[in-house]
Amino acid sequence: MMGTKYRMPKLIEKYYLAWVNGPTLLEHPLDKNRFFRFVKACIRYSRQALHEGWLRYFLERDLQRRYPNEKYREQIIIETVILFQDILDFNKVSFDPILEMRNLYAVKTALECYYYTDKNGNKRPRHSRDEIEKILRDNFGEDYRRKYGLP
Repeated sequence: MMGTKYRMPKLIEKYYLAWVNGPTLLEHPLDKNRFFRFVKACIRYSRQALHEGWLRYFLERDLQRRYPNEKYREQIIIETVILFQDILDFNKVSFDPILEMRNLYAVKTALECYYYTDKNGNKRPRHSRDEIEKILRDNFGEDYRRKYGLP
């Protein structure tokens, strides 16, 4: 990360230091809890988009003295940033309203947003208005429009 300077907000830094200054990084369940709290704080309090390079920068800076063996240190950093990125990716995944069929508005919006490209390269809606109407009636009742205050 030559020349790259990343910033860590003060509150996130408190969680980071509580984790990184523990006896081990991820070898004990309590260390993992501290790491998970740090990641949760990153997700909750960071205003910038986080990625593994961001965490790698701080780990490379802060673990040199603690782990003088470069190969071992690099292995720890790689394992940690992979776990960090996996958690960030996991956090971005949302539930599928069409599978759940719990929120009429989310289902209707999702159905209206699905498109495909036909063989001529034209963008086409995956579901017609009639198909969407049938799906909504089948899952939310014949009188769903009245129940949900829709025209």
